[in-house]
Amino acid sequence: MKRILILGIGPISIEDSQKFHAGGNRAWHLAKPLLDHGHEVILVCMRITGHGDEHEPDEEIQTRERLTYYRCHETRCFADDAYLRAIIEKHQPHAVIGACDYPASRAARVAGDLPFWADIHGYPMGEAQAKAYHYDEAGYLHHFWNIHRPVLFRADRFSVTSERQRMATLGELGAAGRLNQHTFGEDLVSTIPIAWDPNTPFREIQRKKEDPFTVFFCGGYNLWCDVDTLFLGLDLAMKRDPRIRFLSTGGAIPGHDEKTFPRFEAMVNASPYRDRYDLRGWVSRDELETCFTEAHLGINADLVCAESLIGARNRITEFMARGVPILTTLATEISQILFYKGAVLTAPPRSPELLASELILAANHPEKLETLARQARDIFEELYTFPHTVGPLLDWCSNPRHSGDFGKQPVLLDYRRDEQIQADESAPKSGLKHRIKRWLKF
Repeated sequence: MKRILILGIGPISIEDSQKFHAGGNRAWHLAKPLLDHGHEVILVCMRITGHGDEHEPDEEIQTRERLTYYRCHETRCFADDAYLRAIIEKHQPHAVIGACDYPASRAARVAGDLPFWADIHGYPMGEAQAKAYHYDEAGYLHHFWNIHRPVLFRADRFSVTSERQRMATLGELGAAGRLNQHTFGEDLVSTIPIAWDPNTPFREIQRKKEDPFTVFFCGGYNLWCDVDTLFLGLDLAMKRDPRIRFLSTGGAIPGHDEKTFPRFEAMVNASPYRDRYDLRGWVSRDELETCFTEAHLGINADLVCAESLIGARNRITEFMARGVPILTTLATEISQILFYKGAVLTAPPRSPELLASELILAANHPEKLETLARQARDIFEELYTFPHTVGPLLDWCSNPRHSGDFGKQPVLLDYRRDEQIQADESAPKSGLKHRIKRWLKF
């Protein structure tokens, strides 16, 4: 068995925290099956700055059986190359995994000659585009690319959350010169869809048609959440049907998206049906469990954008696992898979009127929702549990190995515009600038 170092984002599910989110689930998604297969795991997760940890120690270490868990400060520890290299020196892992793009970028800096698996959880440049749009600032494209680029050039293997993202990542690798003669025939990118613990309890919803109907949203209101369609659909449904209520946990994402949720909250506060909206914010794990028991329908509304087309949705997979029937806009790969299998209610993006109609239809047919919840749980058990999704990773970790082009001279592709190429070719062929360009092989 091997010793594997995983860099990730906390908190993870073994912690009691109000801010358990997609990154924490992904780190544990990759770590738990490795532990179950007898590997030793050193898991180093950063605490995201601004999550109320100012008075906590920079580093906390927990050990249990074959797991060593470092919970550390984002900037003073996780962003420090010397800190991470000291952990590598201490534990001497056989391989390094970066769970999510930023941890993978940190792994690219410190992995040295160790085999390195990069898990790109979500589509980074689609996220960059969404942030540039909402904040009207192109600089975010450079910020996200400067995180993502080192991963593309260094990782030996990649995993992503959807088949669409696998194709997008192969395109990025081609643009980076990684689809070369040395990697021909290698399976560089594997799909590891978002998954949940197989032991997640399934709850049978008991509701009569005349009872109040609670629509539930959980997690962060991220850059690709269509809060306009979500609010307008809910408000139209509430206007037409007095049974409908809305319950929300989660909210703004400090340091990442602090605009989307406040916009939604402002619309809710101005609604004539404000007393039927329950916005709880980030809650404890116990309170979150209570909210799941109150939910009759889980909802997800996505903007039309590259991230929605290529990315995935943690809340949908959790609804599947917990037995909460789902209504979602039809955009992400997981939403379309469930639609084709007849296990979900859907509405087109940017269609609040149709979303409202689906909400009222759902409230009128509790028996249909029970069937959808059971179908979704069956699909979850077949395809979206931790052990069912990580086969390629387990295989690689049993014998960690480099890609075929590791240590080879990188293939540097020329991305100058035609007019720049022509200008360079017509420039004088002497002088320091020309000698430098020739030396760099431009």
